Amino acid sequence: MKIIPKSKTLNKILAGAGVVALGTAIGHAVAPEFFAGTMGKAVEGIAAYSIGGVESVIGAAATMMVGGAASGSRALDNTLTESL
Repeated sequence: MKIIPKSKTLNKILAGAGVVALGTAIGHAVAPEFFAGTMGKAVEGIAAYSIGGVESVIGAAATMMVGGAASGSRALDNTLTESL
């Protein structure tokens, strides 16, 4: 029984999503300042493109958008910390 069909395009999209998820986790552990900015997102996008081309970039972009929405509360945390 096939639930998810085998597709090169789907595999590339998922690979791009995985690159961003793993890259973000490792990047924030190693260099949080760099990966929180625009250059960090560019590095993740370039890494995704090198893995699987445009399809991987689509998966990477989707993961970045979902991750950005999920981590939106950090701005308030930073403001509260700086005001102390």
